[in-house]
Amino acid sequence: MNGLRARLGRPTSRGVVVWASVFALACGLFAASFGTWLAWLGSRPLDHRELAAAVEQLYPGEQVRDLDREDPSAVFLIYGSPLGSRSAGDLLLGDGGEYSFAGLGASFDRLPAGTQPATLAQLRERLRAAGWDLGEPVYSHSYDCVAESPQCDPASIPSDITLSARRGDNLLEVHLNGAGTTPVMDLAMTRATPWTAYPAGLLAFLLGTAGGWLLFGSVSRRAGLGPLTKVAFGLAMFLWWAPILLAAPQLLAHHLREPHFRWHPLWEWLGQPTMSLPFLVGWLVLMLAGGLTALPFRRPVRQAVA
Repeated sequence: MNGLRARLGRPTSRGVVVWASVFALACGLFAASFGTWLAWLGSRPLDHRELAAAVEQLYPGEQVRDLDREDPSAVFLIYGSPLGSRSAGDLLLGDGGEYSFAGLGASFDRLPAGTQPATLAQLRERLRAAGWDLGEPVYSHSYDCVAESPQCDPASIPSDITLSARRGDNLLEVHLNGAGTTPVMDLAMTRATPWTAYPAGLLAFLLGTAGGWLLFGSVSRRAGLGPLTKVAFGLAMFLWWAPILLAAPQLLAHHLREPHFRWHPLWEWLGQPTMSLPFLVGWLVLMLAGGLTALPFRRPVRQAVA
């Protein structure tokens, strides 16, 4: 431990290794999310013809209400458009959750088999016959009611059913609406996680962690590491880690509660880009802290009393 503190330039400090580890781990996680994002950009583009063929294979001759007939313009979209300078306000002001995977959709005005349970059974049978791997159906209430109200009877609330399937790198999610509104069946096709995302994320994590450790050590060895710098660094780490500690447990509970063929991307586990404003402010505070290290900082020297 003494050797690590000496390499970080603070041999007498007991907390420097902890702070360096916190900073390096955060750098590694953000670097890994960027690496997986780059891998996603190289994934195979969606093809609207594949969705049309899948729908026709599942329900030949059925009248489709809506069917996307154009390929998405990007791998990720925000409010239906690729990320651009006009999206900066959405990302920084709380709408970053709208930045998500592009998809292709289709819908039916009526259930092909007549009733929801019959449609679900028929759908699962046809998906298996077409070579799709199926997940377990997820049931949820079509609407909520006030629990204290005497008119509220949870047992009488119709259920929405979501069924996920995978074939190759295609993911198909079918939603059956139980509330009686139209459309009553929606299909959405997206891409599975490319295999390159895993080695890219691991390599970026290792490089980011090592780079963060070396950067912290370089800055901490400067003579100007004063109280104001420490406060700025602590604030920056709070702004970085608070979104992670909020988002990660929620996503973990979500994945344990519902089966997924594709886990949410790493950046969503870090609270990004929904909470990108705290991340950006944290970067600015770190730059301020780095600038403060260049200022002269001298500790008072005790005078010997004759």
